[in-house]
Amino acid sequence: MPFGHNDHYVHLPINTNFCVKYGNEKLTFKTDNLGGRYFQDKNNILQVFGDSQVLGLDIQNQTQHYLSKYFRNNFVIYAAPNNGPLEVIKFIKLNNKIINEKIMINFNLSVDLFRVYPDWNIKNFVALRSYQLKEILDKPFKYKIIIAKSLLENKYFTVARKNESQMQELFMSRDVENLKKYLALYLLKLDKIIDNMNIEIDYVLTMPYWMYENTDNKFLKINSIEKRLKTIICDTFNKKSKLNKIYISELISDNNEILTEDKRHLKSDQISLIELKNYC
Repeated sequence: MPFGHNDHYVHLPINTNFCVKYGNEKLTFKTDNLGGRYFQDKNNILQVFGDSQVLGLDIQNQTQHYLSKYFRNNFVIYAAPNNGPLEVIKFIKLNNKIINEKIMINFNLSVDLFRVYPDWNIKNFVALRSYQLKEILDKPFKYKIIIAKSLLENKYFTVARKNESQMQELFMSRDVENLKKYLALYLLKLDKIIDNMNIEIDYVLTMPYWMYENTDNKFLKINSIEKRLKTIICDTFNKKSKLNKIYISELISDNNEILTEDKRHLKSDQISLIELKNYC
């Protein structure tokens, strides 16, 4: 998946078509002049923001997207790997002239919980700059050279990704009150955007892929993790804010494989949504 940053947010290549390998399939991605992925025409659109979970790494058509069951507009998805919640805010501010009156934001609880901390820096996870994306599409071998250079020059840069147990340990080691504090600060920034731009935001929280364990061929929530996570979510996102509607994901079935090929995202066809107030 080609993606790069412009110091403010992460995005896909602009105004182009490219293929992404997913298992034995080749998926076609079409993007607009800001790197937004679209599936059909760009009329009657709902602008969707987030990271790779909402981008649809395992789907070809909009009808396969978990949001399509709840929103009938044509999606343009401004999302990319490692594009955190604060990067979404920067995108909206910098591109305010193209932002519609109603938008959708997806918060990926798997990783976005950690991206609201002040030490989060996209440069430590995204090697490519925006201007390099076209060249990478034409000459993919150059990507490895850029990665190697980043590993040498940026001591914080990493291509390593934590496995499920490491992510669980990371979450359980974080101070609950600190997590709530940084989430509250983030939500205040969203409230300011809503006021300043006079827009309406529907909001989706997708559950962490690392909250589930395979027990007798069923994917069940780990109770200790969900209890802690539920406290954090309900004490922050469920409090009075200026967000319009807030949804949270549930699994459609617990007896199917729920993870994508990379084992770091929930499969699109396994996600359903309920209103957060009903969860809390």
